[in-house]
Amino acid sequence: MFKIILNILKGKAKAAFGKPLKGDERFLLTSLYSKTDRIATLITASNVHPTLIDPDYDFVKLTESVDANLELLQKLLNRFDFDAAMPPSWLGLAGCGLEELGTSMRITPMVEPTPYKFALDKVSLNELSLPENTGYLEKQIRLICEVQDRYAMNAPPIILGAFDLAMLLRGEKLITDFRLYRDYLKASNETIKQKIEKRGDPNFFPRLLDYTTKVSIHIGNMYKSQGANMLGIVITDQYANPPLMSPDDFLTYIYPYVEKVWKSFKKYRPTVGYMAPSPSIIEEILEYRALSGIACFNNYMFPQNEMGVTSAEYDAQMVELSKKLKTPYQFLIHGKFIRDCTEKELEKELVRVCNLVMKNNIPLSIGLAAVPLGTDLSKIDTFLKVINKYGVYD
Repeated sequence: MFKIILNILKGKAKAAFGKPLKGDERFLLTSLYSKTDRIATLITASNVHPTLIDPDYDFVKLTESVDANLELLQKLLNRFDFDAAMPPSWLGLAGCGLEELGTSMRITPMVEPTPYKFALDKVSLNELSLPENTGYLEKQIRLICEVQDRYAMNAPPIILGAFDLAMLLRGEKLITDFRLYRDYLKASNETIKQKIEKRGDPNFFPRLLDYTTKVSIHIGNMYKSQGANMLGIVITDQYANPPLMSPDDFLTYIYPYVEKVWKSFKKYRPTVGYMAPSPSIIEEILEYRALSGIACFNNYMFPQNEMGVTSAEYDAQMVELSKKLKTPYQFLIHGKFIRDCTEKELEKELVRVCNLVMKNNIPLSIGLAAVPLGTDLSKIDTFLKVINKYGVYD
């Protein structure tokens, strides 16, 4: 906490006198919607395929060892001069407590950990309990604490919200559970309700979400009890999105669980990672208290073209929203684009966004959402070179 506050104060002093900022100072000030020297840059470390950084590291090695994650993070920081690199874990979903709750994870060298047998295919909801500080979850908590101790960057705990957690314990059957519950609540008479009951238990969905809400809060408290700095804790509920669920259904049926988890950590300024599918939806959800943070203010779930690029029209709308709401826009470049584009195509896209931001004079971060296998890392060098040339504020 002290390192973060010190970086904010140092950054504000440097910005006031027109001096260049260090990367962590720049990123923190941008997150607070403060003027900086240039656009901030972000790389999501755990979404960079590990063998691109060093072929001696793979997902088997990284899920076995906290030290291996720390070593690879340092190699990434040495290779690329990004302002921020987070989250630092290559454990992926394995580190979210799923294995400890009963969902079996497939760990292979080249593919990030994925669930292959869901907990609720093996046991009943009544047999599930709260996870203990063991296994992959224990490694993840220890890793976050280590990163916070070693680096000045803010590496907040990232926990699954109630819906995301339920999806990873139940699989796609959760969507059927949800629709039974929704249709039952909307049923206009007892005859319709009885027909729904023949298809399944309409009360299973809220019972499961009550349970996963408790688990989300419990895991967050585990981080706290192990000494993690909780400032800016991120709560993700990104699965509750089209095509699985409409924004209206999310706000009506899922948001109450989101808010309950959010309230549990409110004094740590948590952000909820609900990735809205358009700027108009972002503007709509901002009246909901738990969804007003910067984690919702990006283009991650906006529709992409065949090259993996989101619409320039959306960027213009997000910039206007940013000015209106005093919230920094985080423009993310998707993995498909960074892998398949030419360096000229990448430069053209970055210059377009930089020019838009310079014209409107708003704080912005530009990040790489993913760097998949097959990516020429020289394009990441180009990314940084272009930002340093065209992303400088007057």
